[in-house]
Amino acid sequence: MDRVDEAALMPKEAALEDLRAAVASYNASRGGVTHHMYIRVVLIFGGFLVFAGFASYLAVTEIESDVVGIVLGLLFVAGGFVWRFALAPAREFQQNLRDRMLPIVFGFVDEVQYVHGATPRFLSGMPDKDFVRRSRSEHGDMIAGKHDGLAFTLSETELSTGSGKSRETTFKGVIFHFEREDAFPGLLLAARKPNAVHRFMRNLFGGTALALVTSGNPEVDASHEFRTDRPEAATPLVQGTLAKALDYLASEWRDDVVRIALNQRQCYLLVPTKKDFFELPSVDTPIDFDRHIRPMIRDLVLLLATAQLVRKIG
Repeated sequence: MDRVDEAALMPKEAALEDLRAAVASYNASRGGVTHHMYIRVVLIFGGFLVFAGFASYLAVTEIESDVVGIVLGLLFVAGGFVWRFALAPAREFQQNLRDRMLPIVFGFVDEVQYVHGATPRFLSGMPDKDFVRRSRSEHGDMIAGKHDGLAFTLSETELSTGSGKSRETTFKGVIFHFEREDAFPGLLLAARKPNAVHRFMRNLFGGTALALVTSGNPEVDASHEFRTDRPEAATPLVQGTLAKALDYLASEWRDDVVRIALNQRQCYLLVPTKKDFFELPSVDTPIDFDRHIRPMIRDLVLLLATAQLVRKIG
């Protein structure tokens, strides 16, 4: 993959001035918001702690023992809601900055759009059982736009199955959706290779109708399972540029296995990461452009370069 010229992709000077103004306005207001946040925490959450302590005392001394656990559990859950309520204005203040700032930060992306917490429309069409199991999803920042001929949607997403103690996270990172230059004549999945338990459960519930293809690269085949409904078309692709791309991406993204699904022209690229790409510091910390903003731009540039690489596989 060619080295990306980060300087060429940086926002233009006018956009940088708007960005600095947004950051300066945020930093100027931050002290008052922080002070207000501390007062809310002391008054609201502190008041709740006093109430919870009194309620716990009554529960232990006055209520039958088999009900005490229920009361304490309800107080614990209520504490979480009260804590989030106390911090809500500070979070809204910070999110307002993100709403203003991120479209400016990513000014090198044409027709850029930004939203937080929305479910991307492409998720309903993304392959499920044989690609990445999921029964629920949580979403952070989502950015859509065009870059160097690539129309894309990028979403910070966590996918999971089950709930409570049986909840299993099946993916956490960034999902890219875009259209490739060349259509694959069917469905091709480069998924994380299942372990023995997952293979047993899959076979127990009917297995899969998709054919298995191998890349011939021992390291890639050890981490990925390739499934397709068009093995004659998939084999040369898997054993050629797709295996090379996955081998390269494994060196760039080390948190987990990169997954790719091709469905005709549609491509779903799942890049695992433990970091929040577009995270801002807590409201009691001033924002510094070089320390907090410039890394966001570099991260998105690398993600876009990864998508461009996958887009040209063929």
